[in-house]
Amino acid sequence: MNPNTIRAMAPHIRQRFHFAQSAFSRIYGVEKVTSSMIDFCLEWAETNSVAPLDSLYNVDTYFKNLWVK
Repeated sequence: MNPNTIRAMAPHIRQRFHFAQSAFSRIYGVEKVTSSMIDFCLEWAETNSVAPLDSLYNVDTYFKNLWVK
């Protein structure tokens, strides 16, 4: 995904995309985030799914569990 594609997203989708992507960066490290993870983040951002917002641990666990399914 290139920066122009990200800029073209609706603001709320872009925010959700970055939110999901930040969880993968915390879990695996920035260098280990793959293009399939980025695609997954975009797919999640376009849904109405709600991630837990009570702690970063729960956010990261939520995305990791969705990813490994």
